[in-house]
Formats: sequence, structure tokens, C-alpha cells
Amino acid sequence: MPYDLCIKNSQQQILVVTVEETDSIRELKQDLKARLAAEANEPLFFNGVELADEDATLLEYNVVPDDCPGGPVVHMGTCPCSFDLECRLPGGGHIKEHVTGDTTVAQLKGRITSEVGIPYLCMKLFAGTKELRDPLPLQRYGLAGDSAVQVSTRPLYAGPAA
Repeated sequence: MPYDLCIKNSQQQILVVTVEETDSIRELKQDLKARLAAEANEPLFFNGVELADEDATLLEYNVVPDDCPGGPVVHMGTCPCSFDLECRLPGGGHIKEHVTGDTTVAQLKGRITSEVGIPYLCMKLFAGTKELRDPLPLQRYGLAGDSAVQVSTRPLYAGPAA
């Protein structure tokens, strides 16, 4: 079923194209080349990930219809480095937080606290087996749109036993 896809260039101009989930990245680039001869050779990014495999479909990159007007947004040129990061919660659930590479681990913990109520001081975040440190930006850990962090909790210190 066809849907609209927004292509945003580095000058923040938006072109809306009609695509299907089964369209390949090569077909999308050919369509863009016909419409935008000058910019057509620039790389495409979705959710912080470059759409580099031209034989892959839009579905394989999860570029599918969403609830936003105009459909999903693919960036042309340089990566905007903003993406949705999956945060896997201790109880088995998950949330997605929209972050940038410059978002610090501390800022992400603050958002998780606001969103789901896990106390900041009880929270540890892990990317694989590596614990993420509060003052460092997410880009330091190589996190992108297809990444996830595991949220774990530990009890607060209750003080000496009475």
C-alpha cells in the first residue's frame, strides 16, 4: 500500500514522494535523481542509520508508515544524528526516547525517570555489557537508531539497620 515519505535535505527543504514498503533503496535513489539531479548522489539516513544497502527495501530499514503527517522522514546529505533509542526496562517492557549523539547518559536517565518513574539514583544503563557513564554523550558509545540500552535498577541505600 503506497504511503508518503518525506525527504529532507541539508537546507531543511522537504520533498514528499510516494513509496511502498517493498521499494528498494536503489529505486528511491533513482526517483530522487530524476527529481533532484544536483543532490541525488548524497547519502540517505533514517533514524540515524545510513541507507547504504541499495538492494534492501524500505521495510528492511523500518522506513514504514507512521502516525506523523507526511510520513516518515529520510534525511539527505549529512546525518542529523537524532534517532529513537530503545530503552529496555527491568520488567520486560520498553520505551523509545528521541535523542541525539550529543545527549548525555545523565539526560537520558532523567527522561527515563520522568517517563516511567524509575528513580535516577537507582538506575544503571548498559549498551551490551558496557555500563554507560552519566557525563558522557551517547555518541561516545557508538549508539545509533538501531541500538538499544538495557535499564537496570539497584536498591537505594536505606541506612544502617535499626
